[in-house]
Formats: sequence, structure tokens, C-alpha cells
Amino acid sequence: MILNRRGFLTFTAAAGGTLLVGCGGPAAQHTGSALGEDALAKVLPSYVPVEYAKPDLPGVNGSLAGYLKFPANLVDAVKDKVLNGGEVTAMTPAFWPLPPGLGENSYWEAVNQRIGGTVKFEQVQGADYQAKLGAMVAAKQVPEITVMPTFTIPPRFSEGVGQVFADLTDLLSGDNVKDYPLLANIPSESWHACVYGGRLYGVPFQGEMFPETIMYRRDIIEQLGGQAPKNVDEFFQLCKKINDPGANRWALGDVFRSMVRVFGDPGDWSRDSSGKVVNKIETEAYKEAVKFTRSLFEAGFVHPNIVAGGNTGINELFEGGQMLIHLAGMGFWGEAMRRQRPTNPSFGLEAMPLFAHDGGKPRYIVSAPTAMVTLFRKDLSADRIRELLRLTNFVAAPVGTTEHYLVNYGVEGKHSVRDASGAPGLNELGRKEVTLTYGFMSRAPEAIIDAQYPDFVKAKHAWFADAYQHQVRPPTFGLRIEEPAEYTKLPKEFEDRTGDFLRGRRPLSEVDQLAEEWRKAGGDKLREFYDKALSDAGR
Repeated sequence: MILNRRGFLTFTAAAGGTLLVGCGGPAAQHTGSALGEDALAKVLPSYVPVEYAKPDLPGVNGSLAGYLKFPANLVDAVKDKVLNGGEVTAMTPAFWPLPPGLGENSYWEAVNQRIGGTVKFEQVQGADYQAKLGAMVAAKQVPEITVMPTFTIPPRFSEGVGQVFADLTDLLSGDNVKDYPLLANIPSESWHACVYGGRLYGVPFQGEMFPETIMYRRDIIEQLGGQAPKNVDEFFQLCKKINDPGANRWALGDVFRSMVRVFGDPGDWSRDSSGKVVNKIETEAYKEAVKFTRSLFEAGFVHPNIVAGGNTGINELFEGGQMLIHLAGMGFWGEAMRRQRPTNPSFGLEAMPLFAHDGGKPRYIVSAPTAMVTLFRKDLSADRIRELLRLTNFVAAPVGTTEHYLVNYGVEGKHSVRDASGAPGLNELGRKEVTLTYGFMSRAPEAIIDAQYPDFVKAKHAWFADAYQHQVRPPTFGLRIEEPAEYTKLPKEFEDRTGDFLRGRRPLSEVDQLAEEWRKAGGDKLREFYDKALSDAGR
């Protein structure tokens, strides 16, 4: 999980890409489900973009816009109170220490005053969230608002979602969403994960199409005479140049998934030249990535903590310069800058430009851009659901609005202050009280707004502008797919088996057996499911 407390949360499964149903104990056989583009189009809301502050760096062909100065003059996107008084119950995850509660939290008091009612949050630590959510859904005992990270979706959720949560199709599909213009500002692709059984059940918290990439300590690497590589030979030589265990400095952390991309990753599922549906683990790209990454381990370039299979404190090692190249979520980039720049103004971490193994055109298989889904309890009246939709509309306000500032930074002068560039930052009270609670209910399309670090804004804007040219949408993109529950453990199992090859616990002569083991473990049955899903969608 990669966390950015000021507006972004990325959850990425080890296998990447495809949404996986949460794993429980032994489950009955379940056939899974898939919904094609035509069926989705009937229930998805219209996309009507809005903009309240002109960016300094506009997006390029859909990439992220950037602000070198935070908007000075904020406007009200929502004129009236959104709640009719009283209380709203809501459950959200927490990935940080819990803030003070109602009656002791002036941030909550300020937001509640603005929205016209009191939201009573039940915050559950992220590690416990899946179990808590599963138990509540099974008992049909949920609050009025439930925020569901996509990695916590209970097994066979689509079979019972309509018994617990309200169908929003008639309120939001097509132009109906225009009653909530800030929700209409969310691109259609982010709504796919809110559809079950051909009906719309939730409001999305937008995630990343590019959830992770190789990051590197450009500041240190350039001091050592290195530069970003353009092929795997240059990558290996760069690692050799910068690796120095004697100085407590290793070239690499974890880079394997990005190496699969470098070698031509076709996506979790694709069709080969004969039309056969194949899984990533069966492809030459995967095998070549295993072999190349194994060579990096054997050369001693990988930090010992990664070699040992641990991940505790990895970000600290990376930020501290004990490893210089590492696979990380996009949210980590900004978080690292905000942590390090106040005490180390020359700290220079960047996303490495995409490259292909042979120096040719790189490719990036993009992911469905939804991190969480907000659902409303089934027994609520239509008027109450409209009221709660107005609340999610409020928190989806984009940069340049008073609502966006309030939700993310609290009250200016009380919870946050602006620097010379106009960029807001939380003060001591804000760091204590302001966390993503309201902000988890929905989210405006992302923009790069860290104006206090203009070099970061420019670098991230440039990386995305380049990456958007190389995006590849897999055959499953745009389909709402829920895998059969009995196969959801396959990715983790074969991630572990792949790790045995990378770390030298299995000989490379057996790498071809990995795909065969996957087929026998259920992969062939899962292939049949995806073949039908893709065929039904005309792909």
C-alpha cells in the first residue's frame, strides 16, 4: 500500500492490474463474473469535466496537470449546505494513528459546520479492515456510508451486494449524475469498479492508471557519475557503478515487476498471435525478467533486506540512500519529497524514465483507476441517499475550491498555513487532527499541486506526459471482472515461487516449469473464465 495523505491512496496487488476478490477461508465454487463495455455504458454516469483553477502545466493527452503556484483565490463549488442536519454514520480505513474524536477535533467540527451535519466516523486500521468489512457485510450490519478499498472486497461480494447496499443506477447513470457536477467530473473509467451485476452501487475514489514505477535517487546517482539507462545493459552497468556495500550503499531494492514491463509485459491476460488467452506468467517477457533480475541478485546489487524477503523499513532505506533504485507507488514520490526536503533541500528522488530492454519503445500496461468505492446502506430512503450523494459531491471538489482546501488542509490559519508559493502545509494542530476521513468518500481527478517544490511538479508532470504516450490498455481494460473466488490465492502463491528463482533457491533451468505449475494449480481453469469473458466482450 502506498499512501499519500493529501489526496491519494494506491492499493496494488502483487500481480498488478486485475481486480481481485478478497480471500477468506475455504470457499464454495464460484463462477465469477464479467461485464462488457456495452453493458457498462448503460449504467455509467456521464463524464462532464470541470476546472476551477487553470494549471500552469496542462495535461498532455490526458496526463496529469501541474500547478507551480497553488491557486490563490479559491471559489465555492458548492453553494449550499449538503446535509439536512443530524448525524451520518460512516466507516473508513485508517493507515495512520487515529485523530482525536468528535468533540475534541476542531477539523471535524469545521467540516461538519460547512456541510450542515455531523459525520460520525468509525475508523478501522487498514490491517484489520478486510476482516471487519467482511463480517459486517455478512451480518448485514453496516453504517449509512461504507468506504470499501478494492483490496478488501469480500468473497462473492457481487452475489450479495444488492442485499446490503443501495442501487444507485437510477440516481447517477447517464446525465442523472449532472445533479452532482463534481461527481460528473470523475472520468468514466473510474466508475467501472462500482458496477456489480449490471447495476451501479457506489461512488469511486479515483486511483492511478500508472500505480507504480522504478524510482531512483537521481541526486546521489548523478554525483556518482551515473544517469538514467535506456536499456537493460545500461541498467546493469549503472547498478555496477553505484553499488558499494562497503559504504552501506546498494544499487537496488525491489524492481522485479518493473523488469517484467521492461521486457514487454503484455498484461495479466492477453491473447497471443494464435488468439489463445495467456497469463503473464506464461510469457517470454516474464521468463526474461526472471532471468535478468536473478542476475542482479547474483551480482550483489540488491539490498540484503530485499534478498531476505523483508519489507520493513524499506522506504527509510531508500530515502536514506542505502539503496538507490527501487520500485515504488506513484504516491511515494511526493511523500518522500515532503518528508525529506525540509531538512535536506538537495534531496532528489525521481521516477526513472520508462525504457525497454533493447532500447526500443517502452510500454506500460495501465491499471483500472479505482482505489476505493463508497457504498450506501440499502434500507435508506431515496431522499437520504440523495443527501449522502451531495456529501460525496462536496468532497470530490477539485483544486481551486474552498471545499478541496477544507477537506485536505482544514481551516487556513488554524490547521494549515501557506508558504511563499501559496502552497498550504499542515501545522502542528493540522498534523494532529487532519486525516483522510471525509476525503476517502470520493476524490477529484488528481493534479500535481506541491507548489512548494516546483522541480518536483515539473519532473512529475514530465514523467506522466511521457508515460501517457507509452500506455497500453490490456484486453481486460474497461471490463468489470470479478474472478472466481477459488483462484484468488494464485497470484500470491506464484509471487512467492517466483521469488525462489530470483533469490537462487531454485535453478533457472526450471523456470519453464513455473508456468506449468501455475496451470496445474488452477491457471487453466482461470484461463477458460477469461477466454469466455474476453470473447463475450468481442476481444
